[in-house]
Amino acid sequence: MKCDLVLCDIGGVVLDLESERLIHQMAQVLACPFEEISTAIYDDQLLLPLELGRISPQQYYDSLTAKLRLPWSFEQFSGAWNGVLIENPAVVRILERLGRAHRLVALTNTNVLHLAHIKATFPSLAVFQGWIASCEVGCRKPDPAIYRLAVDRCGVPAHAAVYIDDRPEMVQAGRAAGLSAVRFENDRQLEQALGALGLAV
Repeated sequence: MKCDLVLCDIGGVVLDLESERLIHQMAQVLACPFEEISTAIYDDQLLLPLELGRISPQQYYDSLTAKLRLPWSFEQFSGAWNGVLIENPAVVRILERLGRAHRLVALTNTNVLHLAHIKATFPSLAVFQGWIASCEVGCRKPDPAIYRLAVDRCGVPAHAAVYIDDRPEMVQAGRAAGLSAVRFENDRQLEQALGALGLAV
């Protein structure tokens, strides 16, 4: 296929998300059950507005700490929040090869804290020529609007774009929006799947 654009998810693909580390840290500090902390962190009433850019990280922190009575400062929370992100070097190498022949753009559901940390901490992610982040555009996957926005902003038709994500529902939404989509499972499988589409990997 002719591919003018590769859109790639970040968390779970390029960066591993060790979310349980944060939950365990907070559970230890608070002497609370793991499930109680997890429920509070991933509460849709807080996390979704954060990822859509409707509330600030400070507002998320204030609400979370009020609910859990967490004794951390905002700086301590931010450090632990960002500490869950670990680079996947094998995927980065694939992207570096892809980037020699194809335009690469990140398409991610994320928040302001993670986005700033990623750009400052992982210089290898400069392989991306652009970023479309939910917290900056006000919509998130699997909303069809973010896929349309991505291809429109990049100036390519959907059928000329390939989309990579680790979550089946996101892959399905990408295909429904007209993109060729690949589900990421591991680096070897990703390389084979992209090669099968005719991409230069």
